Amino acid sequence: MKRITAFALLIMLMLTAALSLGACAIRQREDAIKGWKADSPAMQSIVKFVSDSADEKSQGFIPVEDRIAVFDMDGTLLGERFPTYFNDWLYIQRALYDESYNAPEKLKAFARAWEAKVLSGIPIEDFDAKERELGPQLYQGLTADEYAEVVRNFKRKAAWGFEGMSYGEAYFQPMVELVKYLAEHDYQIFIVSATYRDAVRVMTEGVLDKYVPYDRVIGTDLLYVASGDGAEDSMFYELTPQDELVIDGKLFIKNQKTNKAVVIQQEIGKMPVLAFGNSTGDFSMATYTLQNEKYGGRAYMLLCDDTERDYGDPAVAEAFKKKCDANGFYTVSMKDEFETFYPEGVQKAEPVSDALDDAA
Repeated sequence: MKRITAFALLIMLMLTAALSLGACAIRQREDAIKGWKADSPAMQSIVKFVSDSADEKSQGFIPVEDRIAVFDMDGTLLGERFPTYFNDWLYIQRALYDESYNAPEKLKAFARAWEAKVLSGIPIEDFDAKERELGPQLYQGLTADEYAEVVRNFKRKAAWGFEGMSYGEAYFQPMVELVKYLAEHDYQIFIVSATYRDAVRVMTEGVLDKYVPYDRVIGTDLLYVASGDGAEDSMFYELTPQDELVIDGKLFIKNQKTNKAVVIQQEIGKMPVLAFGNSTGDFSMATYTLQNEKYGGRAYMLLCDDTERDYGDPAVAEAFKKKCDANGFYTVSMKDEFETFYPEGVQKAEPVSDALDDAA
């Protein structure tokens, strides 16, 4: 009898140890996000915040309907340094190198000047106002489906300055895993970008669309009109069966700086609890998130400080970090906190200005 009891006790101890190890492994999985270094301060704070938000017994609990996270795209989810923002490089390539399209000369001239600045590393802030005027004209008359095909064709092009990666694959893998992690904890995830909304929707296809459906993409809006509408205001023109909605060559809204906070209020109707960005263009969205006093919103900003796996600029990153610190935003060192970066097998390469033409 004693031998049976001792044997049973041994079995119970072994089962308890196994269960304990299993629970420990589960905790380790829950306390980490794939692609991030285990000692990443930002990742650890995100996990703590999210874990508390999903725990009904925690003071940090957030009801599912209020678990809202907003992400910028360029430089936050998708790389922006090959050699510049997605929207901008697409304009340059379409205006100058798309053999299926002959751009008006004024659009080509602007693209040449813009390309020269981009490839020389000269700041392009002074081009912003002109881009708001000329950018939409490059797509004038296209339907939404036709514009989507332009973006899909560009997605297949080789990313400038890299080997083994197209523009459609140029996502930061730790950020993709972060989006997945938030979705698994019942967060509603929105992309809030200065890039054209219809382009962002295409860019999410096959990567993020499972977690960020079309109706959760917010971006700069191209103005659409009825194809049969002459000069009449759309509020007075009645759509006919023969009409198609086409791009009018103008912007409806440029989703940048304070406009990001405005469109969040307009389209979501609630303050986010988490915001992720990488530039001062995201500060208004981040500040708006911090104003969520009910749940104590947080904002995280990525620092472009990795020069080995990306075309980072440590000096820019350091100056940006000081601005973030002053505004109460968390920062993420991509160099020190990302275990992975772009998809596996991707390598930096000697940039070639016509690389896009060689890979269709």
